[in-house]
Amino acid sequence: MKFCALSLLCFSSSFAMADGVKIGADVADEVIHKIDAEKIADDIYTPNAYHFIKKDQSTPTCSLVDRKKPNNLLEIMSPEEMEYPNCNKIWQPIIAKIGNDYFAAYRYDVEDPKKVFTPSYQLVKITSDGFYKCKQDDSISERLLQKKAKTAVAVVEIVKKIGCTAVAP
Repeated sequence: MKFCALSLLCFSSSFAMADGVKIGADVADEVIHKIDAEKIADDIYTPNAYHFIKKDQSTPTCSLVDRKKPNNLLEIMSPEEMEYPNCNKIWQPIIAKIGNDYFAAYRYDVEDPKKVFTPSYQLVKITSDGFYKCKQDDSISERLLQKKAKTAVAVVEIVKKIGCTAVAP
């Protein structure tokens, strides 16, 4: 019985690792956390979000990966050569709809060498063809951090004020 349980445990852990090992063109040594794609409308899904450690790195990276096209990858936060800053955590997206367009704001926490954690946001536009990075604008993070409630209403307000110039990741 112990052998059966051990075999099942080994099989399930290797299966879980197979799901997270390949992340686009990068190979992950360890997937820390994965947020699965979520259906938000007919044939429109959020990307998969990964918090992982790249091969040959010792600090975490955060990336978004299209569920249909794994080569469509957006590194939200990746450590530099000196290994800091790094992505400490990625959160569930805040989904917003404006007209017929869908947006997702992903919060990620950046850790610096002094163990100071700073929340930031990445805004993406989601379509049936995948997802597109909204042109990086520091005011997106600043504006969301100023809001008491980080909700779809806050994301809608920010997209209406700042806009989203979508670019392929």
